Amino acid sequence: MSFKEFSKDIKSGVIGSNIFLYGEEGFLTDWAVKGIVESNSSEVDRKYVVTDLDGETVTAQEIVETANTMTMFASTRVLTVKNYQPLIKKSSVTETAPILEYLSSPNPSTILLFYLEPLVSPGKKEKLNAFASKVSGLCSTYNFERLNPSELKSFVNKRIRSAGKLIGARDMDYLVDISGYLNNDSEYDLYRMESDLTKLVNASDEDSVSKQLIEEIMVGDKDRFVFNFIDYLLAGKKNMAMQLLINTISAGENSKGKGNVFSLASTLIGQFEIMYDSLELDDEGMPIKAMAKNLGVNEYRLKKAYSAARKVGKPKIKKALIELYDTDRLLKTGEMDKNTSLELFVFNW
Repeated sequence: MSFKEFSKDIKSGVIGSNIFLYGEEGFLTDWAVKGIVESNSSEVDRKYVVTDLDGETVTAQEIVETANTMTMFASTRVLTVKNYQPLIKKSSVTETAPILEYLSSPNPSTILLFYLEPLVSPGKKEKLNAFASKVSGLCSTYNFERLNPSELKSFVNKRIRSAGKLIGARDMDYLVDISGYLNNDSEYDLYRMESDLTKLVNASDEDSVSKQLIEEIMVGDKDRFVFNFIDYLLAGKKNMAMQLLINTISAGENSKGKGNVFSLASTLIGQFEIMYDSLELDDEGMPIKAMAKNLGVNEYRLKKAYSAARKVGKPKIKKALIELYDTDRLLKTGEMDKNTSLELFVFNW
């Protein structure tokens, strides 16, 4: 069952006493655990009726004994077990049998909650082992997968509105796009989304969240540098590209190298490679979304690269790449002055 079904079940009180939570979206799993604990205990008695066991070290005997222990402080005990190892890797029958036996005839005054952190890399479905599948069949089980587009927008809108702000439809689309959350194999999850949304609403002096603010908060410093740098070159504003380069390198030297010339050269090479590859794939008739998946990059970054590439053309991109490859090599061997290396690239553009 999904997080929507979980929401419905917990509100209606039909979630049951045996619960198993897992899935790719760990934020939703943690949200569900919190909801179960808060709906079955008060702040006053929580420390007496809620027990958290470490699934990496606890034994089946300890789980069953704790679950069967009555609490004197409330009518219901909540027992949580995070990352119980037999649910993750193969274990002996002596370790798994007592759990299955208990789940078949549970203590009605105990809510036993097993939950797992995301176990697989982004974009891949969770697969339960044999024991976990049996546990799933004996529990109210919820698989928290990544949100679909409408669910994600609802998630964003709810948090922005709760902060007293608004966001327009186009700006919402831009925010979702730039986050990369919906891209295949994206590592951007709801934890990062919530963090970025907190930054957005705290930084906004207006009633609504603007596209400009979204870009300022959610585009990384290196990406912002490379986008602006290439935009200046395309507009023929070499002086502005040069000044941006000098300022970024200087800022990097003052912050332990985050914008140093070696890193910037690598960033530029990466972006120009995406530009060239996007034109190659375009020649094959591949759409933007498929290009991003093929190249393993954020769709927003791909769109920026493709748009610039169409203006530059393959011959000039190839020439720029050759020059950047040479610059990178000479920088690393110490044959080129790091203070003038990328400035020469701008001069030769």
